Amino acid sequence: MTEVINELKIFLLDGPLNLLLFCIPAAFVTYYSYPSLPEAIPFILSVLSLAPLAERLGFLTEQLSLHTNETIGGLLNATFGNATELIVAIIALYKKLYRLVQLSLLGSILSNMLLVLGTAFLCGGMKHSTQY
Repeated sequence: MTEVINELKIFLLDGPLNLLLFCIPAAFVTYYSYPSLPEAIPFILSVLSLAPLAERLGFLTEQLSLHTNETIGGLLNATFGNATELIVAIIALYKKLYRLVQLSLLGSILSNMLLVLGTAFLCGGMKHSTQY
């Protein structure tokens, strides 16, 4: 039992972004307890809380990959790496917001194709003048 508690402490407290986890209850409190506040405040708190959650999801995926083979580890990484798009798509489909689903998927594809590829080209070009 103490091993589980130690692992939970590592999971919740070991990381530079984990202080932002306190934004989750703060977002709920500001949204439900203070409806007269501008809606931007709980929105900003919610956005800030996404960074540590995404980092912890990546950490869990890496830990699961350590106990599997390379193929399953890559599949887990690809699956959980797109969890945000999946959640947005499911909620938007439930609310019949089909255009939002289309634009969310388009944004994900464009960011992966342009941002990630462009960053890789930029970083590679800093070290090598000619890339193949």
